[in-house]
Formats: sequence, structure tokens, C-alpha cells
Amino acid sequence: MKKFKKIIFVLVALLFAGGLVACKEKEPTPDPEPVVEDHAIKVYTRDTTSGTRDGFFTGINYKDAIKDNAKLVAGYVEIESNGAMINGVKNDEYGIGYISLSSLATSQLKGLKYNGVEPTEANVINGTYKLTRNFNYMLRDEYADAKVGQVAKAIEAYMKTIEGLGVIKAADGIVDTAGAQSWEAVKANHPIINDATLNITFRVGGSTSVEKAAKAVTSAFKGLVQGTITFEHNHTGSGDAHKRTNGSEKDGANALDLGFASREFKAEEAATSKGRIAIDAIVVVVNSKNKVTAVTAEMLVKIYKGEVTKWSEVK
Repeated sequence: MKKFKKIIFVLVALLFAGGLVACKEKEPTPDPEPVVEDHAIKVYTRDTTSGTRDGFFTGINYKDAIKDNAKLVAGYVEIESNGAMINGVKNDEYGIGYISLSSLATSQLKGLKYNGVEPTEANVINGTYKLTRNFNYMLRDEYADAKVGQVAKAIEAYMKTIEGLGVIKAADGIVDTAGAQSWEAVKANHPIINDATLNITFRVGGSTSVEKAAKAVTSAFKGLVQGTITFEHNHTGSGDAHKRTNGSEKDGANALDLGFASREFKAEEAATSKGRIAIDAIVVVVNSKNKVTAVTAEMLVKIYKGEVTKWSEVK
């Protein structure tokens, strides 16, 4: 009897186990993770006043799109700053955009090879990486306060010295120090730095891509003067560099004493004092989950035009 009960128990146990297996086999299999390459490309671009946008579309030879959003693929996303571009693509697994090389290291984005060349400072300097633009500055032609004007000229001189270029380089600018003089050699030309009675507010703005370098320069320069300078930074885009120093807003509430642009100034953006402080590269970026590692200028034009719309088509 005991032996019979034992056999029954084993049979029941086996049937129960089989039932569990059957139940498990009936559970639905979860859908696989979506593959980036199977999805539509989400195009991100800067606004039409952006120097980065100008440099990007000029660089890939699609100048028609510099100022005209109608030339872009339907459903594009327009972004107002370098930082906003980073956040947009970082939070969009299927996005593509472009940022300053100086921002790439901390962006958590993947920078793509451009025409087969890695986006590095070394490759910018040796001329093999071609998607580059200049960081430029502009001073006002007229200053209501003569001392502010004298400080502007002193800052202009400092930015071109070995020390000033070193500050810009440390702020991720790519600089050329060939022929540069030391600050010690030129500072006598700017006696305003020794004026202990100096007490001014100095307004700086323009390109958001140049903001880091601009703030580094003004911070370093502040330590070279005996008086007091309060630097106010208001970086809103390259289009405002001329507009707020010598253009339509030069006497308004947003007026600037020194403006920066991450593109070349146009013929109509005239100023007596302007020039280059550094070179920067523009990097095409995608989300870190994207398997694409390289892109060509031709492919970028097709993507931004809307002729290539899926990641599987990007070769």
C-alpha cells in the first residue's frame, strides 16, 4: 500500500511539473529591442542665425539651407544652442545633429568620421579634417564711455598674445601661436589696465559656441587690471555679434561691447575692428546607441534634404 501511494505521488509530481512547463511555454515572448538602423532618421539643426549652422551647411556644400528651412526634410527639429543640440540628440536614439568639436568630449554623443577622417584637434591642425570654421570677434566702432573702448582694445590685444591664445586653447579653441607676442611686450600700449579708478561694466555676447572661450578670456583679463571690470555675458547666437555691437541693436538694452561669431562676418556686417581668435571643427553627432561611425558630405546633404530617411540607408 505504501509502495502504491509512493508511485501515485511521483506521478502527480511529474504531471504538476509538466503543467508548469506547459504554462511557461505559453507565456508570450517579449518583443526584441528596436534596432536603430530600422528607424527613420530624426534630423536636428540649429536656427538660421547660428554660426554653427552656417559653417555646417557651407562645409557640406549645401548653402541653400543656411537661411532657408524650406530646404530641409519635413519633420526636422530646430535647436537654439549648442547645448540644446547636445541634449536633443542625447535623448533621441534616432537623431542626427552637429555640434562644436570643443563640446564633443563631454557631450556623451558619438562623433562621426567625416569623409573618412576622425574629428580631432590634430586632424584640424594638419588640415585633413575639413568641416571647420573660424571663431571671430568684433568690437564696437563707437563707445559712449571712452574707458570701455580702451578696455575693448586692450582685450583685443590680449586675445592675440601668447598668454591670451593659451587661455583660448585651454577653453578648447584651436589656435595658431606663430608670430604671437607676449602680453608683457604689448601691455604698455594699453595704460587703461593700470587705472586704479577704473570701474566699468563690459558687455560680451554673440555665439554660444564661443561662450566658453569668451568667458575664459574675460576671466583671465580681469586679473591683469588694477581697476574694476564687471563682465556681463549674454550669448545668444552669432547673428547678434554684429547686430548688438554695430547693427540695429547697438544702442538697445542688449547692446554689446564685444561680440563673437562662430562663422565669417558677412560683407554687410562691417566693423573697424574684427578678426579671428581660434579655429573650431563642427562634428556630426548621433546617439551613443547608434552603430553608424562615419558619414560623407554627400550623404549629409541627402539626409538633410530628405532624400535618405532611414538609418539603414546610411552607408
